[in-house]
Amino acid sequence: MNTELYLDPDLPQAGSFELKPEESRHLVRVRREREGVAVLVTNGRGLLARCILQKAIPTGAVLEIQTLHEEPAPMPLELAVSPLHNEGRWEWLIEKATELGATRILPLVCERTEHHRWKPDRLQRIIESAMKQSLRCYQPLLAVPQTLQQWKPNSSLALWMAHCHLHLTRIPIQQVDKDLPVCLVLGPEGDLSENEVNHLASLGAQGLDLGPHRLRTETATLAALAHWAQRGSRLLLVLWCILMGMGGGLTGHAQAQSPNMAAQNSTSGTISLGRLRYGGGGDWYANPSSLPNLARFCNRHMGTSLKVQEEVAEVGSPDLFRFPWLHMTGHGRVLFTDSEARNLRQYLTGGGFLHVDDNYGMDPYVRSEFKKVFPELDWVRVASDHPMYREPFRMNGGLPKIHEHDGQPAQGLALVWENKIVVFYTYQCDLGDGWEDASVHKDPEPLRTQALQMGANILRYAFEH
Repeated sequence: MNTELYLDPDLPQAGSFELKPEESRHLVRVRREREGVAVLVTNGRGLLARCILQKAIPTGAVLEIQTLHEEPAPMPLELAVSPLHNEGRWEWLIEKATELGATRILPLVCERTEHHRWKPDRLQRIIESAMKQSLRCYQPLLAVPQTLQQWKPNSSLALWMAHCHLHLTRIPIQQVDKDLPVCLVLGPEGDLSENEVNHLASLGAQGLDLGPHRLRTETATLAALAHWAQRGSRLLLVLWCILMGMGGGLTGHAQAQSPNMAAQNSTSGTISLGRLRYGGGGDWYANPSSLPNLARFCNRHMGTSLKVQEEVAEVGSPDLFRFPWLHMTGHGRVLFTDSEARNLRQYLTGGGFLHVDDNYGMDPYVRSEFKKVFPELDWVRVASDHPMYREPFRMNGGLPKIHEHDGQPAQGLALVWENKIVVFYTYQCDLGDGWEDASVHKDPEPLRTQALQMGANILRYAFEH
């Protein structure tokens, strides 16, 4: 059975129907499902259907409903939060709020809210993807931005405002009843002003104390949401911990684990690594055992929770936004259309990360096609003392050389957007070959280990920056 969730707002209550083109493409081309497989579909308003794939057509897969179930509506968990100037952080907040069960999200413009761009279509796509990823049958409502002074909160909900004014009354979040319908108010980076706090208090809001530390808006939002998310399922709190800490493994040094725990983590997980599928004729599917082996290594040695089975994302598809980390490899020609280049840029500037590994023969195409994605950026050499070469595994001398290719030294190159590496390109190295099964290239075990350690460093950097 396909355990992913698909969205169709027009889901019927019986019979056969044609899945929307975007969802069909993911089901048939990305997941490569065949006729006869069971598929779960929701309408985003509580209906959940177990269907059978009758016709595997990428532009309109035909499904037949077998059973239909209506999920009970969740208790209201509304969020009124100041939008962020940094689009990547704002979109990340929207995504995680959806996964944690927010039922309505209102961008609340406060006195200290920085300039932001309102992109409802893009945010709606992120919400839909996050809803499916977290297996929710209710899609949160994205409201139109309002100023705090204009906003009229729902009087049937308990209203809580998080702020840092120590001389004003605040109740510790641990003492707040989480079994009531609620609306949470989170201000901008500079906090709600005292006038705004007083205004909200006149509307019935109570002050909320999230603890002794000062938190960024997105961190405060998730900390508050996690308290109320526990009422629906303990799994949500576990999910939040995994998302924030990657199971504890990406926020500290490499960890030793018991054999039983290591064996369990090495074969199961919750977060997928994506392989980028591109046009042009190059073998994007090369090194099929590399990503599963890298996931096993990270789960075993860093305590991560990565799925061992890789997933595929087409460069022009919204599926890119489901993956925090993507891998691209091959031997030959790479070609991005203009729309694919725009989609990839949106993914990378919105918080995504791409590792490009030249399996030999890709270099001229990588350089030309990424000029379409970032025409204003040039590739820069990553210094040998960069954190990517030092944490959690120390790579003395920088990027390791796995296979000879043209005899040139291994080069780690990067595209840097707003002081963050968003594309890391391993050239004259063939790192992915070192991740493959030992029987494929028969590399010495110390060399394979070094390649896997370097891959773990790349993953850690991507998730922490």
